[in-house]
Amino acid sequence: MAVYIITGGSKGLGAALTRQLLQQGAAVHCISRSENESLRQEALRAEGELTFHACDLAHTEGLDSLLERILQNIDGADAVTLINNAGQLEPMTSIGRAGDDDLQRSLQVNLIAPAVLTNSFIRQTQALPIVKRVVNISSGAAKKPYPGWGAYCTAKAGLDMLTRCIGVEQLNQPYPVEAYAIAPGVVDTDMQREIRAASEEDFPQVDRFVGLHESGELISPEAAAQQLLQLLHSNAFAQGEIADLRTKKPES
Repeated sequence: MAVYIITGGSKGLGAALTRQLLQQGAAVHCISRSENESLRQEALRAEGELTFHACDLAHTEGLDSLLERILQNIDGADAVTLINNAGQLEPMTSIGRAGDDDLQRSLQVNLIAPAVLTNSFIRQTQALPIVKRVVNISSGAAKKPYPGWGAYCTAKAGLDMLTRCIGVEQLNQPYPVEAYAIAPGVVDTDMQREIRAASEEDFPQVDRFVGLHESGELISPEAAAQQLLQLLHSNAFAQGEIADLRTKKPES
């Protein structure tokens, strides 16, 4: 059985990934602040197994022990994958206007927590002779500065560089952990609703995202999850790759 650990797995893209993996027979460990009751009900009917772990990623002190508890139960697994999916856009305002606590929470959730989880994951699985992957959900904001998204852009850029560093570090390991960062495009999630509700003062490009929604250009979480999993299953990503889901094609 394949084992997946997904942060923010109770809604949006994370929930879509969880749902599809359960249907494929995987064991999924969902790390999020709130449980998705419909996912729990679906898991009862699916071939896979779902375990929910209540956790606020803004508080990172317990993450290592959480990974240890999860990874103690992967005997017999032929692959284990950590998907750092959880993220938040707040504070959506210019640097200089954001609250210190809001900035700290944003960086904790979007960068520090994925880094701590990844560090723990690699340390605890390095010696295992099975397929091991870290998938970091990135964003176009990692490469392009958006006014009002300073904290989010900074964290995603850091996540991309963390991915590149792991790729280099793992090249000569006897049982390497693969790492990729994948930008899924503009997915129709709660985050997009938050963007459209922003003031022009806080986010000057709000009209562009309103237009994307009105013209039907948003990707559904289900479609993004299906494409991402297809690429993972076809081993389409190179070690340390920073990929865009909108242009990446499966290996032939």
